[in-house]
Amino acid sequence: MMEDLSLHILDIAENAAAAGATRVLIAVNENERRDVLTIRVSDNGRGMTPEEQARALDPFYTTGRKRTGLGLPLLAQTAGLCGGRLTLASEPGAGTRVTARFRLSHVDRPPLTKMAETMMTLFFGHPEIDFGYRHTRNGLRFSILRHGRGGGAVDYAEVAALGDELRAGLKGIGAS
Repeated sequence: MMEDLSLHILDIAENAAAAGATRVLIAVNENERRDVLTIRVSDNGRGMTPEEQARALDPFYTTGRKRTGLGLPLLAQTAGLCGGRLTLASEPGAGTRVTARFRLSHVDRPPLTKMAETMMTLFFGHPEIDFGYRHTRNGLRFSILRHGRGGGAVDYAEVAALGDELRAGLKGIGAS
């Protein structure tokens, strides 16, 4: 289990980048009334064949150079332990969507406290990718869109401004 759910989001987004995604959309919804936390990461990368999708939750299967692919299996296990589940939808050439649901109040649910840092890591690490991030907390919504740069060069002033916007936006809706 990872110490913060934002690390799972980072892992999934990194997998999307490795799969050739040019667009990654991240949505987080915290709903205390319904006691549900939903995390959704969608991309337009290479997608998965039905065979790859069927094996994606096997910790000893990976399409990368590593010998194990623990990210999705650990997230699925964490969601299951916290009264939720993970679903995966993918189509070759069309991308992948990972959705994880958790019981928000579950005592074993890891926190979700590092989303500004996670998004900043993605912005710096993948300047060529369009990132969309939407965070809803009890009906209050914050969203941000960062358009990728074709040349892949990082505009540090832009990313720093986005970091300030992320922190202020998340604070404004009562999220970390």
